[in-house]
Amino acid sequence: MVVMLLAGCSHVNQYMDFWSKVRETKTAFQKEPTANLLRELHLGGNFLLTGPANISSAYEGPVLVVAVTDMFKKQEILASRVLQTPLIYYQIYLPEGNYTLYFFSDLNGNGYFEGNEVIGQTSKESIHIRKEEVKDGLTFIGPSFTLDVNHPATTDLPIKVPVKQQDYIIASLDDALFDPQYGEIGLYDTKKFFAHTQRFMFSLEKFDPKKTTVVFVHGVSGTPRDFKYFVDGLDRKRYQPWFFFYPTGMPLQKLGSLLSKILEVSNQSSYFHTNRTIIVAHSMGGLVALAALNQLCRDGVPDYLKGYISLNSPYGGVVTAKKAIEKAPAVVESWRDVVPDSPFLERLYQGSAAKKAPFYLFFGYSTGDSSDGTITLQSQLNYQIQSAARKTYGFNASHVGMLNDGQVRRTFYELLDAMDGK
Repeated sequence: MVVMLLAGCSHVNQYMDFWSKVRETKTAFQKEPTANLLRELHLGGNFLLTGPANISSAYEGPVLVVAVTDMFKKQEILASRVLQTPLIYYQIYLPEGNYTLYFFSDLNGNGYFEGNEVIGQTSKESIHIRKEEVKDGLTFIGPSFTLDVNHPATTDLPIKVPVKQQDYIIASLDDALFDPQYGEIGLYDTKKFFAHTQRFMFSLEKFDPKKTTVVFVHGVSGTPRDFKYFVDGLDRKRYQPWFFFYPTGMPLQKLGSLLSKILEVSNQSSYFHTNRTIIVAHSMGGLVALAALNQLCRDGVPDYLKGYISLNSPYGGVVTAKKAIEKAPAVVESWRDVVPDSPFLERLYQGSAAKKAPFYLFFGYSTGDSSDGTITLQSQLNYQIQSAARKTYGFNASHVGMLNDGQVRRTFYELLDAMDGK
């Protein structure tokens, strides 16, 4: 029931696989606990270990970061992630615990990260991730690393990981990277999703600081391809589209914190600094985006943030979600956050971004029964959010049809020009 409600009937098989995997993981953990199984069981309780990283000399290839722990057995490799250059920071998703980090590069060019290619690691003291030290619900700030490709070290860890180069520039939204199947995977299998994407932000072109950056945030089980109709008509001489591609099964506050951190760190860097950014979000992406903006605007609206547009977002939650979650044999973490009056939604209402930043709300009512066919008008027009909007626009369009409607697109372009102010 909850699968059909929030994601559509086509996801039923994916959900059944997810349920089966949860049962198998619980059984395996009871027989022989490992840090890997613990991480799989409590993805919502994991945190993003992140910190500054740079390479001491010219190097353009990807870098592998590996987290090792003694939580249940000695030197267990808990997680790894390929980081792409230009390298500004590292990040890896981990539960509470003590960790040693290792960084590898493919120095011999054989297509694998291997044990004799260590270009950096933690000092003798391990990194201690503690929940009480996580201020934004997601991010644990780790030490900074300067990686040295000219003086590699060797480790006895069993490392032989294929190199995966994933540029942030993807020429077309029709690229296989954005195939809808990966939206479904992101709802049910975060680990597999991360292995596919390798990063969270993508663009269709090389970053240009002279253009206005439009960051698109998709909805539940979505991909950046959902915005193809909007992007096809965008004035690319003036605007550069960017896409936050994220696993929608994660807790929404953590996703909002992730988006906030990416925007914050990017605008602090010399490489990706922009003077003008506009956020555009659809459906559940509106909840993620507003959570991110609440953090970004906690001390005032950043100079680079020129506005926020949301479309068909369930600001009031999904009424039937509570009963569905009570009945579901296995629950995806993000479902809990869309229950009306959930702690996440209450925190969302307490934020000030919708009032401080230029905010415009689009809603749909195509079915004639007070909804867009998926989200009720009551939820889309939640008074605590709607009252903060500079202007509200209604369209005779369905939940998905909103992103392929000519009138909606024309209004969207007019708003972009107004917020851009050029």
